[in-house]
Amino acid sequence: MQESRIPRREPRFSAPFFQILIKVEVYYPDHCYPGHIWDVSHSGACIRSFQKVPIGFPSQIRIRDPGDVEVIETSGELIWVNQLRGAHYSGVKFDESFDITKTFLRLLIKSEQF
Repeated sequence: MQESRIPRREPRFSAPFFQILIKVEVYYPDHCYPGHIWDVSHSGACIRSFQKVPIGFPSQIRIRDPGDVEVIETSGELIWVNQLRGAHYSGVKFDESFDITKTFLRLLIKSEQF
């Protein structure tokens, strides 16, 4: 699998760390990798974690609402990784895009408009 250097072409919405900590869990058959959403779009996300997440494997992904019980469950593949100052950043391409305006992630769209 080659690492993609082509950025997602739709708008991405950042999760400001000081305001919102949106938990995400990437599940493989033998392990769960916890992290937080760094940014998200309709077709993918960047995840910040303190454990390196394996690249190139299909996985189940759960994104949890920090203030409620809503959970977004989807599947995807990690297509790139980077490490910076002890944190790991992983690019996830969702298998199917979804309308983030119909989920709790719509809060991120509103935070970008200010």
